Amino acid sequence: MDMLNQKTFERGAMEAAIKIGLLFLLAAWCIDIVRPFITPVIWAMILAVALNPLYLKLKNVVGKGGVAATIIVLVFLAIILVPGVKVTTAAIDSLAAVGKQVQQGSFEIPPPSNSIKSWPLIGEKVHAQWSLAASDLQRYLGTYASQVGDVAGKVIGFAGGLIGGLLMFCFSVIIAGVFMANGEKAVLGAQSLANALAGKHGSYLTNLASNTIQSVAKGVLGVAVIQATLLSIGFFAVGVPGAAVWSVLVLILAIAQLPPFLVVLPVVIYVFNHESTVVAGIFAVWSILAGFSENVLKPLLLGRGVDVPMLVILLGSLGGMLMSGFVGLFLGAVVLAVSYRLLVAWLELNSQEQADAND
Repeated sequence: MDMLNQKTFERGAMEAAIKIGLLFLLAAWCIDIVRPFITPVIWAMILAVALNPLYLKLKNVVGKGGVAATIIVLVFLAIILVPGVKVTTAAIDSLAAVGKQVQQGSFEIPPPSNSIKSWPLIGEKVHAQWSLAASDLQRYLGTYASQVGDVAGKVIGFAGGLIGGLLMFCFSVIIAGVFMANGEKAVLGAQSLANALAGKHGSYLTNLASNTIQSVAKGVLGVAVIQATLLSIGFFAVGVPGAAVWSVLVLILAIAQLPPFLVVLPVVIYVFNHESTVVAGIFAVWSILAGFSENVLKPLLLGRGVDVPMLVILLGSLGGMLMSGFVGLFLGAVVLAVSYRLLVAWLELNSQEQADAND
C-alpha cells in the first residue's frame, strides 16, 4: 500500500513538473515575442492615463470617444514630429557640417578667454586644452585621436537614439489613442487585475497609480519640456552652434532633476565671448528666468498630485535612460515613481491591518 502511494505521488509530482515546465516555456516564449513592444506599450499606457482628463473633456465636447482620441493623437503627433524632426535634423546637420569642416581643415575653434583660468580646479587644464585645439586643431585631433574617436562614436549613437526615441514616441502615442478610445474596457481590466493581486485594496491602489502617473507627467516631465523649450528658444535666437544638441542635453538634465545650468553656463560664457554685451546680457537674463521657471511651474502643474521624492525621479530617469535610451529617460521616472508609491501604500495598508487586528 505504501509502495502504491509512493508511485502515485511520484507520478503526480512528475506530471506537475512537466505541466509547470511547459507553462514556464510558453510564458517565456510569449515574453520573447512581445519583448520589442513592451517599452512602447507601457509608455502608451502611461500616456493614456496622463491624457485621460483631457480625453474626457474633449469627449464631452465632440460626443464620441473615438473622435476625441483621434484628435488627441493627431495633435500630439504634430507636437512631437514638427519640433522633433527639426531638432533632430538640425543636430545631424550640425554634426555633419562640423565633420566636413574638420576634414577640409577649415574648422576653427575660437581662442579661450583668459577668465577661464580663474575657474576653480579645472580652469588651467581647460584653458590649456582649449588653446591647443584653437591653435592647431589637426595636431590636437591627431594627438587625441582615440579619445576623439570614442566621443564621435558616442555622439553618433546618441543621434541614432534620438531618432529611434522619436519614432517610439509616435508609436506609443498611436497605441495610447487606442487605449483611450477603449478606456472603459481598459479601466475594468486594470481594476480586475488589481483586485486579483491586491484583494479589497485593488481599487485604491489603481487610483493611486493613476494619480501618481498624472502627477509625475505634469509636475516633472511637463515642467522639464517647458523649461527645455524656453532655453532652446534662447539658444536658437542667439545662434549658438549646435543649439539642438544643447537643447536635448538641457531636457535630459531637467527630467533627471539636475540643474540645467550645468549646460547653460558654458553656453552663456560662449555668448559673452562672441556677442555684444547687450545681446549676451539679454540672453543671460532669459536663461536665468527660464532656468528658475520650474519654481513657478511645478506648484502650478503638480496641484494636488502625489508627492514623490526627487531621488526616486533621478534614479528612475537615469536608470531608464541607461536601460532603454532616450525614451527610458521619461519611462523610468514614471515607472519607478509609481512603484515607489505602490510599495509605500502597500506597507501602510499592512501596518494598518495589523494595528486593527491587534485592537
